[in-house]
Amino acid sequence: MGKKIEINESFIIKEYLEGKSSLVLGKEMGVSKPTILKILKKHNVTKKRDRCESLKYKIINGFYVVDRMCPVCKKTIETKSKDKIIACRNHFNKINKNNTCKSCSLEKQNGNGNPFYGKKHSKESKEKISESRKGKATGDKNSMSNLIWRKKATNNLKKKWDSGEMEHARKIMSDTIKETRRLGKLKSVIRSKKEKEIIVEIKKMGYIVKHSLRVETKICDIFIPSLNLIIEYNGDYWHCNPKKYGADYFNQKKQKTAKELWEYDKNKIDLIRNNGYNLEIIWESDLKEDPKLLNKIIIKYDIGK
Repeated sequence: MGKKIEINESFIIKEYLEGKSSLVLGKEMGVSKPTILKILKKHNVTKKRDRCESLKYKIINGFYVVDRMCPVCKKTIETKSKDKIIACRNHFNKINKNNTCKSCSLEKQNGNGNPFYGKKHSKESKEKISESRKGKATGDKNSMSNLIWRKKATNNLKKKWDSGEMEHARKIMSDTIKETRRLGKLKSVIRSKKEKEIIVEIKKMGYIVKHSLRVETKICDIFIPSLNLIIEYNGDYWHCNPKKYGADYFNQKKQKTAKELWEYDKNKIDLIRNNGYNLEIIWESDLKEDPKLLNKIIIKYDIGK
């Protein structure tokens, strides 16, 4: 058993009142800071800190909010808590540690800045992690099983998307998907509701149909092998139907002009036909005007066999 440390309480009080902090006194006496504070509180000599009074608080939705500046990007960062003292403490702790905003912090952790860079979990670690996660965040324990939270998450994403905040992320996702398609790694393709309906109709007519077909670098919507026929379904807005949009129209979702979209589609059409496939384009508005348009197309190629 270790030797018990004798503490001179009078000496501690004297030194504290002369300006030494509880942390420094603890180190000098070889005890913890809480032990020193316990003695000071016992004799009612703890000093009230006034640093919190120097802060300009904002009260937002019941939270005490304090602003500070990111030392790297100079953007404003908010520290908040429902407890005024905690908001104050966290604010000064982050300033003293020179904490950056989340974006700058993540940027620092890229590549060599990531403490786990170049390392891998051992088999034993993986097993421990797997075991610790069993039964957690599943079923009713998953917060997203609650309809209210799902709606909140959906609405937040919509706001960020509409405001353009996610534009950079959208471009990265789009470029990544395009690259995986070019490499032939992407087996499943997102299809519109109308494409699915067209596929069902073709199957009802007795044809084997593929949901998508990769022709070199392009993914085509629908393919009927027995007719060597590719069908591309073009939404009026997404492909800027020339009957409705001028060449200078700028498609906000695609971030391209109608002319640029037409050029892309033309290159795709040329590529498909140069590879020896039959091709038909079905425009959204044309199919609405003529519900039998699909049948007419199929019959044309079936008779021509």
